[in-house]
Amino acid sequence: MKNYRREYDLETIGRNLRRLRKAKNLTVDEVREYLRLGSVQAVYKYERGLSYPQADTMFALMELYEANLYDIIGNPEGVADMEEDEKSSSSVVCAGLRKDICRLSAA
Repeated sequence: MKNYRREYDLETIGRNLRRLRKAKNLTVDEVREYLRLGSVQAVYKYERGLSYPQADTMFALMELYEANLYDIIGNPEGVADMEEDEKSSSSVVCAGLRKDICRLSAA
C-alpha cells in the first residue's frame, strides 16, 4: 500500500489562523506589521482560505501565535467554527488545543 500526501483544507487553515489571531487579541494590521507585509490583503486571504502562507510566513505566524503546525492545519474535534461562536454565546470546547490559544466565551 502506498502512502499519499495529505491534502490540506484552505478553509480550515484560514479559520484556524483567524481564531489564533483573535485569541492573541491582535488586529489584522498588527499581524501585517509583524510579517512586514505591504498591505493587510495577504492576511485576509490567509484567513478567508483563499491562499496559503509561504513557508517563512507560516513559521512567523506560528511564532507570533505561539502555535504549532497542527494548531494551524488541524481540524480538532469539539472546536466550534469561529463564525458560529461569534453568533452564539455558547462555550467553545477546546479539545486537543492548548488552553492559551483557545477562545472561551461565557455560556
